[in-house]
Amino acid sequence: MKVLAIDDQPEALKQIEKAIQSAKDPSGAAYEVVALADHIEALKRLDEEIFDVVITDMVMGADEDEGLAILRQLTGKSPITIVLTAYPSIPNCVAAMRAGAWDYLEKVPANGGDPYDNLLASLAAAYEFRREHPDAGKSDPEAKWVHAHIAELMRDYGGKVIAVLDGKVVDSDTSYGALQDRLCIRYPLASPLTISIPDTTVGTI
Repeated sequence: MKVLAIDDQPEALKQIEKAIQSAKDPSGAAYEVVALADHIEALKRLDEEIFDVVITDMVMGADEDEGLAILRQLTGKSPITIVLTAYPSIPNCVAAMRAGAWDYLEKVPANGGDPYDNLLASLAAAYEFRREHPDAGKSDPEAKWVHAHIAELMRDYGGKVIAVLDGKVVDSDTSYGALQDRLCIRYPLASPLTISIPDTTVGTI
């Protein structure tokens, strides 16, 4: 799976790239990673190449509005765009999801866990989604439902990973792995959408 990582902080970008390169996708193959610190260069690269997933910081450009405008461009060019932010908040998450983000993750998890565990789990979920729905993008009905209800989901499921099927939350957990294990048993023929809901009580913009 081909991944484009974007972060204007060189050290953060290096760590993101290293974490992804150290992992394998669910098929056992290595991820192909392109890491860029310039969002303008990233947008040009997306016009030239096809990436399965884009991972991007939320803070880009001169101000918050420009960052959201850039995010909209990224989501318009990539079916799956994962936002990785150091400043989680309910307004920030709502704005990101409405801009088309597929997942929204904290750079520093509130539970003190490994900052890249959720990212790698989200990439694995993205791999499965792309494998099962190769032509699907933001138009996925479950993603639309999440976007429309993100404020309530952040209030009720902050700090958890949720599974959404047929327009409702069917399960949740603090661990991607534990949730996926249950979903495989409960829904062998269905594919619930899994998405992390950050705990915004620890940071605001």
